[in-house]
Amino acid sequence: MTQIFEPVTIGRKDPRYIELSHSDNHRFAVEPNEFVIPSTADEVVHALRKAVTDGLGVACRSGGHCGQNFVGAPQRDLVLDMHNLNTVSLSDGGVRVGAGATVDQVQKALFRRWNAALPLGACSAVGMGGLVAGGGYGPLSRQLGLAVDHLRAVEVAVVDDSRNVRLVTATADDTGELGDLFWAHTGGGGGNFGVVTAYEFRSPQHLATEEIGLPRAASRLHVKKVVYPWAMFDESSFVTVIRRFFEWHERHSAPGTPESSLFATFFVKHKSAQVLELMVQQDADVDPDGRILEQFVAGLTEGLPVMGIARGGVMSWLTGTRYMSQADCGDVMGARTASKSAYHRTTPTDDQLSVLYRHLNSDYPGFASYVMLNSYGGEINRRASSETASPQRDSIAKSSWFCGWLESELDGLHLGWLRGLYEEFFAGTGGVPVTGGATDGCYINYPDLDLTDPAHNRSDQPWQHLYYKDNYARLQTAKRTWDPLNTFHHSMSIAP
Repeated sequence: MTQIFEPVTIGRKDPRYIELSHSDNHRFAVEPNEFVIPSTADEVVHALRKAVTDGLGVACRSGGHCGQNFVGAPQRDLVLDMHNLNTVSLSDGGVRVGAGATVDQVQKALFRRWNAALPLGACSAVGMGGLVAGGGYGPLSRQLGLAVDHLRAVEVAVVDDSRNVRLVTATADDTGELGDLFWAHTGGGGGNFGVVTAYEFRSPQHLATEEIGLPRAASRLHVKKVVYPWAMFDESSFVTVIRRFFEWHERHSAPGTPESSLFATFFVKHKSAQVLELMVQQDADVDPDGRILEQFVAGLTEGLPVMGIARGGVMSWLTGTRYMSQADCGDVMGARTASKSAYHRTTPTDDQLSVLYRHLNSDYPGFASYVMLNSYGGEINRRASSETASPQRDSIAKSSWFCGWLESELDGLHLGWLRGLYEEFFAGTGGVPVTGGATDGCYINYPDLDLTDPAHNRSDQPWQHLYYKDNYARLQTAKRTWDPLNTFHHSMSIAP
């Protein structure tokens, strides 16, 4: 007797619908005719098969943290919400993770069950389905690489040209069309090829120190948060501190060094927030005395009339990781947001940093507006650009340009400020961080529709190249093979 799988379905009249219709970015609403919440891969296949048979428009999401309206627009008939596919278990020589598991769930499970770790993001509520599909990076990436550098298999529900739906597993050892499908999920972005139901991770041999095939979690972390009052900065000291942040990473971008165990995030906030905030962590097993961290922090302000208020210390790995994480709870809920990104291969010029100072020091209500500078390089840069679909493999830092607000009538004000800052900073390359030279394009997990608009992207590089560089052609090959009907699409999806 054939078993029928019926996932939970929530329609517009269900009291839970209004909560599900919110994504992380409240500029956008996700309002399909119904949400389907599967708990197994078979339920995903069943729901997807019914949708394509009935000619319904379908999309999926895991954590709901996409910065653009890829799930809600165009309006779908059905949205698969993958939250219940969240198990973390042992697989053949590695670990299997459901696509709906959050970063926090995976970090806790890996550590508490097996004393293991993966280089996942700092935002604890982000879902694995989207994080990994876009490449995935976080505070351990300088030491361990991108999340996709540890990916060994992906399980995905696909739709062929006859509208048949099947579950396919593609592995790192596959060649041909299956090999293309696996490779496409190592940074090709979400919502492009099918519905990912699970990932399997097994680390490269030089990083797989534990029996389950993953890296061992550090026993302790040095963690430090430093708050710098905005009032202590003039333009000269601001430019010097930010330049030193980049210069340190230029000197220490090689893989396998003690310095690659350090990761820093610098929230360079608008003056409305009154402070700039630096967050740093380092593996205490590599540097028990924390000398590298202390020298890094001290070097930023050495000889300047700038003092920070520091807190932190030595913590166990899971506590330290959570201390450094960014949760989506509290007063960030309900925010309308916009973001942009850039990979940096060298230190920006002082003129560019002066542009940053002027915009952050402007008369603008930017309480939740900032540029976030993140450490990059290290183990990430060990691989070649074409080895995974994530092509940026020689950068030293990554930046996220962000603003948040609550009132819809202020959309124009905040979007205008963010565009003005970003486009003036990169004015020398057409308003965007072109590939080659000092920058290397953008990060697909921070999608930015402005890159598709010639009014904002005045460079000779289309948005596809800014995200994927020369890897885009192979992604199109995978798209034609595995999603020939373009069932899975959005405003920045891979074109077949």
